[in-house]
Amino acid sequence: MSTHADKQKVRVGVLGVGLMGSAMAHRLLDQDIEVVAWDRNPEQVTALEERGAKRANEPAEVVLGADVVITMLATAPIVLEVVEPLLENWPEETIWLQTSSVGATEADRLVELAQAHDVTLVDAPVSGSTHPAEEGELTVLASGPDSARAPVEPVFEALGSRVLWVGEAGMGSRLKMAANHWMIAMTAALAESMHLCEAMGLDQQQFIELLDGGPLGSAYGLLKLDEMRTHNYPVGFPVRLALKDLELVREVEQSSKAAMPLLDATLERFLAANEDHADEDLAAVYEVGPSD
Repeated sequence: MSTHADKQKVRVGVLGVGLMGSAMAHRLLDQDIEVVAWDRNPEQVTALEERGAKRANEPAEVVLGADVVITMLATAPIVLEVVEPLLENWPEETIWLQTSSVGATEADRLVELAQAHDVTLVDAPVSGSTHPAEEGELTVLASGPDSARAPVEPVFEALGSRVLWVGEAGMGSRLKMAANHWMIAMTAALAESMHLCEAMGLDQQQFIELLDGGPLGSAYGLLKLDEMRTHNYPVGFPVRLALKDLELVREVEQSSKAAMPLLDATLERFLAANEDHADEDLAAVYEVGPSD
């Protein structure tokens, strides 16, 4: 286990401080880890700067002097756009900690790019939304060389309540895709069950009470059900990013020729939800009614 003193020695750069990146950076600051942050929208960095983080005006300033550089950007093309120009001058001892949901083929592309420049990449997407990130309760799906485990341990201890090492770099992204496919499909199924209750004249609260504390329930599912019941969707994982992840799963379906009819149905619902609820939490799929 790392000590508090060990954590203070770590300097972490963060490329991308949107919803998740900002929550993670605030958590690192809570744990007395030095943070330097950059985002394409400079206003995103202001709240972190007020708490003591260093503002970087260019991505290269994030890498300079950092022990670990976290990328938390929306898509693989954006990760490539930001990071690829930096790799020629990437410090030898600096670890690239890739935490975005980028997909399987895309993760392999990032791995190949890092290897071509002798950069140590840990592919470690995180499972959990903004609130778990702020509380240090993420699940980290880490993959990469054994030599990188010790350097990234203080960062993982700050951010996560659980760390799973799942093999060579790229496997973490694959596990994240499977987890997100389940999570998104479950949310769509819960929304449909709530519509079913309504169609049958059944009080939706009775369905929620059945799941609450029973073997079929989960804390996450109950949270989504409450958001649906109240039509209130504070964003933890927006519809637009859920749709992006479903489209990444679709790439695997097409390349592997695996049959995924549940994916097809879920994707259809999130395409509809994205029209009016793109920036709301994925539970807003409930607003796509049975007749839509």
